[in-house]
Formats: sequence, structure tokens, C-alpha cells
Amino acid sequence: MDLENFEGGTSPFITLDACDGERAESVLSALEACMNGDTEQWTKLIKSDDALRNRFLDQGIENPEQRENIPWDDASVLFTSSVELSKEGTPLQVADALLREKIGRFPWGDGSPLSYMHEFIRPNSNRHRQQGTDGYEEIIQLLEILSQRCGPSHVGHDRYQNGRGGLDIRGFLNQEQVRKLRLSLSGRSWSVTAEEAIDGGMRDVSRNLIAILRGAERRNVGVLLRSHS
Repeated sequence: MDLENFEGGTSPFITLDACDGERAESVLSALEACMNGDTEQWTKLIKSDDALRNRFLDQGIENPEQRENIPWDDASVLFTSSVELSKEGTPLQVADALLREKIGRFPWGDGSPLSYMHEFIRPNSNRHRQQGTDGYEEIIQLLEILSQRCGPSHVGHDRYQNGRGGLDIRGFLNQEQVRKLRLSLSGRSWSVTAEEAIDGGMRDVSRNLIAILRGAERRNVGVLLRSHS
């Protein structure tokens, strides 16, 4: 895997990559421990995960059991560790190019369709109250994990937003969370606020996001949300 392949163009672009969500969580935890002076968790993680160790060795990193031997920023380490690869060593795709483009450049706010959805989603009306609001609450929770798990509101710093080549990792979901979000978005627990900025925007965002989540489910992977410039 060549890190140069993951640098973006001249403007920010939102991408949902296939990832190993469980590994991403372990790596994130180990990196946070390293920041606080505890490197033992990183060493144990690399020694217990041969595939992860080999991924660093393939990048020319000697003795990756020691975080100090990896000269990359934390965002690049997290991405390289958790992104799912094809047999050819390129990022595994969970959607076709057209759908990735629709997700990648959304004409509102910070350019993320997830930010748009979070802003304009609301619980459904009383006529669906009998179905409960659990689905809506789950959508909000999972959207926040996917879009903010690696941000200051969760980890207290912005190191994962300042990676090589403009790499900005927002968050990630594991396989089970992908399934839950897809099911909740496909249900009737949510609707759209009257103040929606783009007519039909939520309809398009939800349809595209469900398609990507379904693609991730078929491939038995999680998803990682990043912005790159």
C-alpha cells in the first residue's frame, strides 16, 4: 500500500472508506495511550495482530512494536492500520465512482453530507409515535460516532484532523454499527425539519448513505469517514 495514493486534490473531499472498525478502535486507544506516555498498549497491540504488524513491515517500518519507530503522524497511522485493502493492495471500495462523488462533494457547510443530515434530521411526527424514537436516537448516536469519534469533542484534540496530505479522519463505525445505522435510516423513525437548506437534500443524502452502508455490509467491513485536500 502506497500512502501517496491517499492524498487528495486541491479542495476538500469527503470519503467513506472500508475499514476494520474493531482494529481502528484498538489503534485509536493505543495511540491515545502513547500520547499520555504509555507505549505498552501499542506494543501489545502490534505483537498480538500479525496482519497489522505485517502492514507496517510492508511499508518499510522496522520494529513497529515501538511507536517511536513509525515516523508518521497519528492520522496516517490510524488510517494505514484500519483501512481495508483489496487483493491488489488498494483501498477496498464499497460503492461505485458516481456514488463516491455524490458523497464526496456536498454543496453545504463543511462539505460533509453527514453534517447536513445531523443538522436537518428530526424525530418523525406523532402518527408514527407508536413505532418509537429508538431508531432516530440511534441514527443521531451513530452519526456522531462516524463524524466526530476522532475529533476534539471525543478525544480532546485535533491530531487526527492534521494528517499527511490534508488527511482529516472524522470517525468510523464497525460492522455491527454499519448494520444498525443502515436499518435505522431505512425505517420511519426520522423525518426532516422544515428549515432544510436544500430541497430534497435529506432524501438524496439518506439514499446515498444507505447505499454505501449496504455495500459495506455485503463486504463485511466497517466504514471510516475522512476528509482530504
